[in-house]
Amino acid sequence: MTREEHFIQFFTQLTKDNLHQIDTIFAKDAYFKDPFNEVNSIDKIRLVFEHMFETTDEPRFIVNHSASNANKLFLQWQFTFIKNTKKWQIDGTSMITFNDKNEVIEHIDYWDPAEQIYSKIGLLKPVINFLKTRLTANA
Repeated sequence: MTREEHFIQFFTQLTKDNLHQIDTIFAKDAYFKDPFNEVNSIDKIRLVFEHMFETTDEPRFIVNHSASNANKLFLQWQFTFIKNTKKWQIDGTSMITFNDKNEVIEHIDYWDPAEQIYSKIGLLKPVINFLKTRLTANA
């Protein structure tokens, strides 16, 4: 199994019970960034995923496409979960960088929280929609 396949398998099969396997994926001083978190150690990355399991039900990553070259892996994914009985889906991409030991040294997630979360929350929905209309080009 390639390092890319190993990484994809880890994330698509990630559960609270197998999160300890993160030690086989990330370097000790790995960097992780998403729209809500920016951390710089495997212990803090583990906390990000522990928090995900504590605050959502049935979280699951589905990788739809991947591409790699040299030490980079690019993923297009969907993250699904249940929160307060509502099913959510977040679409995003990730850029993963490996070191020469095949450990992840950088994992950066790209997705739009305004469109995929804030615009669907009661009080925030009209505000986000207003801002979106004001900032949209009239082409």
